[in-house]
Amino acid sequence: MHKELKNLLPRARGESRLVVVVFLDVRGFSSFAKIAESSEAALFLRSIYVKILDNYFPDASFFKPTGDGLLIVLDYDENSLSDVVNRSIQESVRLVAEFSHLTSDDPMVNFDVPTALGIGIARGAATALTSGDKVLDYSGRPLNLASRLMDLARPRGVVFSGSLGPNLIDKEIGGQFSEEQVYVKGIAEDSSMDVFILRGQVEIPAINKRPMNRYEWQVLPTEQITFKQLSERGRFLHALPVEPALIDDIRVHVRRPKTTASGRRHRVMSTTNTYNAEYMARQGRHLARVDYKRIVADLTRDGVKSNWPVGITVEYALNAT
Repeated sequence: MHKELKNLLPRARGESRLVVVVFLDVRGFSSFAKIAESSEAALFLRSIYVKILDNYFPDASFFKPTGDGLLIVLDYDENSLSDVVNRSIQESVRLVAEFSHLTSDDPMVNFDVPTALGIGIARGAATALTSGDKVLDYSGRPLNLASRLMDLARPRGVVFSGSLGPNLIDKEIGGQFSEEQVYVKGIAEDSSMDVFILRGQVEIPAINKRPMNRYEWQVLPTEQITFKQLSERGRFLHALPVEPALIDDIRVHVRRPKTTASGRRHRVMSTTNTYNAEYMARQGRHLARVDYKRIVADLTRDGVKSNWPVGITVEYALNAT
């Protein structure tokens, strides 16, 4: 394939096309790939790529792997725009819902695999690099935007740009989404943009709800303890080196192993829950107070055991210099 590409490049030219771009990312793939055998990772990717393209996006004009996901491009014109937009969103929602079982009927995939997917969708004019009747690649703003929105689709779910055209979307499909104002690095850093997020799935990080260039985010060194030690904390004070710029936005990220369906500790996957801490100032000291009772209750409900490792990271903002 790479040799064919090399032969086609000398005759390649840029061609403007109107496209809907769907960017997919497998959440937790990096952790999975570190532990899984390389052949297992390849089998998993092969399986999901085939199923996604055959069963969800069979009409894709162009696609390519992105390491731990897929870039999918669908052409449209004035006659097909509404249909392409609606199918892209509908199939993305269906794929997110069914992803955890996507490889369950593949006899080659008999090992634990990632179960969550994040998808970003945007549309507009993009440049197709073509040679003869073959498309070699795509570039342009809708690809960059779809990629950034994919990053927002956490811990899983679908995020699409308001420029996709909410008035084009069927009410049944659009009813699954809520509108948000977000700031996106490299695209909308000082002025917010409209996006629509899959309700009940996507949680927009606080950092994307404020202008991007006004603050620098700092983290305390991650503390590694057991869940038993965490359970003994109750209300706990973390010392901050300096007063945070945003006293109402101090975050505590709690990372722990994912619980399998059988209640065991997943050997590959982990889950991160984010909570807010309360700022306090005492005798010239800056503190973040965390209610660990609530966190312990959440993790207990999720099946976390006393000897499981837990990572605690405190994040806060400083004014940009």
